[in-house]
Amino acid sequence: MLFHCLRRALSASLLAVAAILAGCANGYSQFYRASEAFTPETIAARRVAPPTGQPIVEHSNMPGPNDDSILTAYAKRGYVMIGSAFFNTGNAQSEGAAVEQGRKVGADVVLIMNPRYTGSTTTAVPLTTPTTTTSYSTGTATAYGSGGVVNAYGSGTTTTYGQTTTMIPITVHRSDYGAAYFVKIKWGFGALWRDLSDSERQELQSNKGAVITVVVDNTPAFDADILPGDIIVAVNGAPVAGVSGLGDQLRAAAGAPVNVSLVRRGARVEKTVRMQ
Repeated sequence: MLFHCLRRALSASLLAVAAILAGCANGYSQFYRASEAFTPETIAARRVAPPTGQPIVEHSNMPGPNDDSILTAYAKRGYVMIGSAFFNTGNAQSEGAAVEQGRKVGADVVLIMNPRYTGSTTTAVPLTTPTTTTSYSTGTATAYGSGGVVNAYGSGTTTTYGQTTTMIPITVHRSDYGAAYFVKIKWGFGALWRDLSDSERQELQSNKGAVITVVVDNTPAFDADILPGDIIVAVNGAPVAGVSGLGDQLRAAAGAPVNVSLVRRGARVEKTVRMQ
């Protein structure tokens, strides 16, 4: 009976330890954050094709906090990031969990970051087991009577039940995990751009313009030989009022050829871009 109780207590404690170590949550789902730039409605309207349910899986090393090289590389291929999940845990995360989240959000590509070990933490888990203490006693008694002297001898045992708790140290090894989720979209112009820096404004002697940072492969901008670093200063003769201004001008010209005036290495260049 004692052995049975001990085994039950030990099994229950080991199950608790296993639950702490293994976990069951899908971190890629729990920590997923959708991109604020692309709503589900925008994605549905601009994606090249419906989701297949079998996203392409690719791998990369974990990016730094200010590293935009991954977004730039995927943008050149025509993809935009619709969401991501980055987290630190002591529970091993499977590649399949990242892919499953990709299916849920309709991703075309799931970029899984190679896990990065960050160290370990040690905690203690209580293990309570039953105890028994048995004591033995003996005694004698002597009785005197008319019939003479009578001696009696006896012995007995006393069992006391209790429990004891032992703290078991548990070391959990933690790692950074991450994944980014991409969808391939239609590009009317085919580029990304930023506002002018102060030095670029001084060089141009103007506040008007936007700098091309990425040209998407096989798009109208690509075919017109627009290049990263070009400064677009006018569209159809109208000056470009920064990032938002260029976006408004290109959206207004969707589906039609546009004349783009740009500055490249100090020289003025004219391009015709056949918008989609």
